Amino acid sequence: MGQFACKDFSALDKELKDDLLECYLEAQLEIETIVNDIEATGFSHEKLDTLFRSLHSMKGNCSVCFLDPLVDALHRLEEIVDGMRGGYIAYDSILGALINTVLDHVLTLLRQLHQFHGADTALLNMLQAGLDQVYALEEHDLRLQAAEALLAALHNEPEEPSTKQDDLVVRVEYTPMQETDIEQFRHFSYRLNKLLGYSPERGERILKLCQIINRECADPTDRAQLSAAAYMHNMGLAMTLKCGDDEAAKHKAELNHPMVGAQLLSKHDGWDQASDIVISYKERFDGTGYPEGLVGGMIPQGAFVLAMAVRFIDVVWGKSGDEYKKSAMRAIQKVNAESGKGIPPHLVDAFNRAVRKLLVAKQR
Repeated sequence: MGQFACKDFSALDKELKDDLLECYLEAQLEIETIVNDIEATGFSHEKLDTLFRSLHSMKGNCSVCFLDPLVDALHRLEEIVDGMRGGYIAYDSILGALINTVLDHVLTLLRQLHQFHGADTALLNMLQAGLDQVYALEEHDLRLQAAEALLAALHNEPEEPSTKQDDLVVRVEYTPMQETDIEQFRHFSYRLNKLLGYSPERGERILKLCQIINRECADPTDRAQLSAAAYMHNMGLAMTLKCGDDEAAKHKAELNHPMVGAQLLSKHDGWDQASDIVISYKERFDGTGYPEGLVGGMIPQGAFVLAMAVRFIDVVWGKSGDEYKKSAMRAIQKVNAESGKGIPPHLVDAFNRAVRKLLVAKQR
């Protein structure tokens, strides 16, 4: 039996790989539940959208962990589900069964890679070729015949590119005036994070990840402005320290903190873009965020970058920040779950590429 390997995946911490496997099983259960619900109570686009998001999150998790061959197989399945969402592939119980069966066999490959550092090439090729055929056929009956043939074959029953570590140091050039302000912002960040119970280094970690994600997007956001936003994004939370045990006042302060932080930045000349990022970093792509309920392109791209970095760092490091937690996969899953809802999908992809680089650096 020929085998393929994913060397970078094998080199990851066991805890991270265990976490990935657990996340995969949770997403698989959710997808199986949705398929069963469609069979029991009928098809709906809302159910299919939820299924697609779970599948996309599953694929993103695998991508971050260097499981590129499995990502290829999941992407082919995702194309079929996306065709159902778009209306050019009709849902059928045979296709529902195919979704569950393919995920079972991808899980088999994942477990083989996890335990033995090698997986069945023939099974991977069968999945890829079979899903390609199902997707390519335009006539409904022929597509179902191909799906049935793939199901029967599964019931009987390209090596990943090496990732070269990029330089993780993103250099930022400041004007003399900006340099003075940045030093002040850094000091503010250090002090407030300590007061809020976070690690004082939280701001530096968020800034570093912001810059790496931004570079993966080809630097659409000015690096200096993004640095200021990374340091100043939570300055408004200082107001919560004055609320004592008044939970209502504390909640109101939390909702208003992006505006307060933006106002503090606006008192310094030349940081308009950073101020826009801070006031918008709690907004969501689908319009359900705050403080203004902005939607889509009304939200600066830097705000999405900052939101992803904050979410990842706060899950992975927690409040104490004393030790890197073995929960990176959970943090990655939280960000990937926001694809198309809170964050534009192409920016989530950039986040995944950035985190891959961080994981490589950590292993070294």
